[in-house]
Amino acid sequence: MRAIEYIIFFVVVVLLQALLFDNMMFSGLVVPLYYVVFVLLLPVKMERLWLLVLGVVMGMTMDVSMGTAGLNTIATTAVAFLRPLAMNISMGKDAVHESIPYGGAVSNISFVTYAAMLILVHNALFFGFESLGSHFFYTLGRIVASSAVTLGLTLITARLFRKIVA
Repeated sequence: MRAIEYIIFFVVVVLLQALLFDNMMFSGLVVPLYYVVFVLLLPVKMERLWLLVLGVVMGMTMDVSMGTAGLNTIATTAVAFLRPLAMNISMGKDAVHESIPYGGAVSNISFVTYAAMLILVHNALFFGFESLGSHFFYTLGRIVASSAVTLGLTLITARLFRKIVA
C-alpha cells in the first residue's frame, strides 16, 4: 500500500533533517532544508486539500524539531499550495501519467525546473521571514546557496525514491 511507503518516507525525511542536515551548517550560509522533498515527491494526482494538510503537518513537525516559530509551516504550506501550478508550468501533461513527479514521461529537465521553483519559493519564504528584511545580500546568498544544496539532495532522493515506489 502506498500510504505505508509515504509514512515511512515522512519519518525518514524528518529524521534525516533533524539528525543530519540540521547539524550541517557551512559558515551559516548553507542550511539544507531537505524536508521539502517530502512535498515535492507526493503523488501527482493527490488532491489539493491533502497536499495542504501534509504540507502543514510536515512544516509543523519541522517547527517543533528545529524550534522555529512557524517558519517551516509557512514555507512548506506555500510549497504545497503552489505545487500544482509549478507542476503544470514545468511538466504540463507529462506528469498526468506518472505516480510521482519524477521519471517515466517526465524529463529530468522538467523535474529540475519544478523542484528548483518550489525550493526557491520555500527557501525565500523561510530565510526572508527569518531575517525580516535585514542583511539583504546575506539573506539572498543563503537562499541561493541553500537552494542549490537542497536541489542536489532532492535529485538524489528522487532517484532513490523512484526505484523504491516503482
